[in-house]
Amino acid sequence: MVAETEFEVCIFEGKRKWYELVLAAFFYSISIYLLFTAFYYAFIDASLAMFIHSFYLTLAFGLYGLANGLRFSTTKNVLIDTDTNDIISRYCVGPFSYDVKTKANEFEYISFFKDKNDIFGTHLWYKTNRHYKMYSFDKKESAYNFAIKIATKLNIDVLDATEKGNSKWIDKSTL
Repeated sequence: MVAETEFEVCIFEGKRKWYELVLAAFFYSISIYLLFTAFYYAFIDASLAMFIHSFYLTLAFGLYGLANGLRFSTTKNVLIDTDTNDIISRYCVGPFSYDVKTKANEFEYISFFKDKNDIFGTHLWYKTNRHYKMYSFDKKESAYNFAIKIATKLNIDVLDATEKGNSKWIDKSTL
């Protein structure tokens, strides 16, 4: 019998918007069409010149369509097990998922910052000065609220690093 793991913190990105799924379907359709075209010219209408041309189109545009289809349909879920200090990133496309495990020694703090593109990111820092990139946000308030919630659940500190060279620790007891 397989024992189920209870995760202390579960962060789900949620569902994609309807127009993102329509775009993903469009890009997947391009990839499948080009793959079938290459298959047709390789085995049914055995024309070497047309096969090479369709194979080139499949590589050039089919991979582009596949990459954009994945971009518009993939969701990322983060699961944190505080007993074993495991961080699991679960990437989901429809019913399929792929887990990436990261082993952390001990969680130290969570920081939120502003990058050069004016996007606010959050990092979960753990011992040996390493970090795990969690999520990005468009607004400072969203990143702040996310960092506070995670810090409260994991019982760690919060660092506001939105101003370069002027990082501030946030006192959670005043919230």
